[in-house]
Amino acid sequence: MSESLGPFALGRVHLGDCRQLMRMLPDESVPMLWTDPPYGHNNNDGDLAHHWEKALGLPEATHGESRPILADGALESWAAFTGMLREAGRVLRRDCCCCCCCCGGGPDPQFARWSLALDEPPFTFFHAIVWDKGGLGMGWRYRRNYELVLVAHRRGGKLAWAWEGSGTETANVVRLGKILPAASQHPTAKPVELVEHFLRLHTRPGDLVLDPFAGAGTTGVACVRMGRRFLGFELDPFWCEYANRRLGSAPSHTGTPLFEEQMAR
Repeated sequence: MSESLGPFALGRVHLGDCRQLMRMLPDESVPMLWTDPPYGHNNNDGDLAHHWEKALGLPEATHGESRPILADGALESWAAFTGMLREAGRVLRRDCCCCCCCCGGGPDPQFARWSLALDEPPFTFFHAIVWDKGGLGMGWRYRRNYELVLVAHRRGGKLAWAWEGSGTETANVVRLGKILPAASQHPTAKPVELVEHFLRLHTRPGDLVLDPFAGAGTTGVACVRMGRRFLGFELDPFWCEYANRRLGSAPSHTGTPLFEEQMAR
């Protein structure tokens, strides 16, 4: 019989609006939330990201179709993000970690609004981590080659670290190559290794990680590989099914990752 939290089986992505589904989770039941919400830019719907194969001069056969992301309009995404935070403030433990991916440029200063939202009760904003994706990036003049991971915790509690004391220090810039998604992949996929980096810092094996905007299931794959428990929610039926197929074939690491081995000593 599979393990569950509230009415939801763990190890799966469940279809629906996270603002509604999270209401069914028990209070203070989740130690870590990692997620990549829609940025509100109508990405991959006629923009440069949609046409990146053409922009790079690749053969026409590689050009992808429009793959709009649900709730990716400016007002829709803000409502989804802040609504998720309201529920997250209840379901996260007092000592926890809340990580939200966020774009890091203009002309819309979304990163500023999201950071302030993560500094409103019941949250305390902790830090903005720069994900340096390398290369020149896409865009015009100031090219986009980085994104942010906004880190917060419950007000009145503290940020959860996997290992307290000496050795917990880490840089606030993560250098890791980006993904140029093929037409069959999620249009804003993040590298599994990016999620793993934060799981190593803020969780221990067996901890539960919640992803309210699960997309293609990258957070779940990272959890499988690292021996963490996982629960995901996703609004788009296509990506929900895709994520669960992906989770079913995700191999777990054998042994303990070197980073965890060193920190546990």
